[in-house]
Amino acid sequence: MGINVEKLKRLNDLVSLAVRKKSIIVLNPAEHENEKKIGSDIIYDKADWKITEEFSTYVKDLLEDDTLSIEDKILSIYEKICKDYVYDDNLISYIKKVDDDVFSLPDWYGRDIDEEWESNRENHKRRVCYELSRYSAKALTELLKDNDDYNVCIHWNKDLTHYFVGLSCSEYSVILDPDDFFNIKDLTRLKAGLNTQGIKILEDPENKFKNALDKFNKGKSEYAINKIKDEIESDKDIQNSTENEKINENEDIIFLNNVIKILSEKYELDSQGIYEYVKEIVDIKLGSESREKVWKRLEGDDKESTRYIRCLLIKTDEQESLIDVDERKIRPFDREEFKMKKTKYIPYNELSRGGYDYYNGR
Repeated sequence: MGINVEKLKRLNDLVSLAVRKKSIIVLNPAEHENEKKIGSDIIYDKADWKITEEFSTYVKDLLEDDTLSIEDKILSIYEKICKDYVYDDNLISYIKKVDDDVFSLPDWYGRDIDEEWESNRENHKRRVCYELSRYSAKALTELLKDNDDYNVCIHWNKDLTHYFVGLSCSEYSVILDPDDFFNIKDLTRLKAGLNTQGIKILEDPENKFKNALDKFNKGKSEYAINKIKDEIESDKDIQNSTENEKINENEDIIFLNNVIKILSEKYELDSQGIYEYVKEIVDIKLGSESREKVWKRLEGDDKESTRYIRCLLIKTDEQESLIDVDERKIRPFDREEFKMKKTKYIPYNELSRGGYDYYNGR
């Protein structure tokens, strides 16, 4: 698959319209190292695009599968990334607000990386948009390498410090974004049996990609709260457990405990996935004014491997409770815990991390 600059620029124009921000096209330096700079809006990435041997084998098997359309194969790669990886929400502790809609982030956190970072990342499944986009773009490039009709690139929304993948051909153009920051991410949604929300069709006059996407989403729920309610109501063990709860237990706390139980035991969601799923439910069921974000510190072997994840404080019947997504439980919370000498919990706006507070990727 060669570079078609005009097609890439046209794709970028469509992407910029869709996200309401000018995007920068990012290409794989390993494949274009001998080419000259092609324009101010087209750059080479800070790292080579790579996928694991297992993922490469998966793509080769897709190539040989004559029962699937190209669109099915594209969606299969997207689904694999969503199910194989989880979002590294420690990254959020480094994001700084520059302006109303402009943010900054140290380049070393996933964008401009070294061998130590790559080696440390192999020990877990947590990833950020820079890494996920490279995996997706590389896998799609391998899948479509013999088809010059397709163009694949990464788009960089610099203001939001965000990477995502764009793909176009003569029949359609789409955005593939498994960790859309403003919703429950597809990294979580697809693990929990929900439909995809991170794929945006920019143009598709014959509905070719739309038809494949509709088939992919068939039978999957759009609304997280409705799906989890149905699952709780159909789970006899949960019903029996709920009936045995103390009569004075708050019904919202009982419901959220059951939500966490299903997300942990049935879907085996990571702490970040549980956080964003539960947060959306709280916002819908109780209102966003009833909850407060709080950091939890997870000590590493050394300072450079210490991470911070988000938990939730919620208020029901004048009682504050902590939804600890790391321990997967809800318990009463006293704000005096914030003041304890060795507390793990920090008010959301009081955590200060700068570019020199280095995290090594572990």
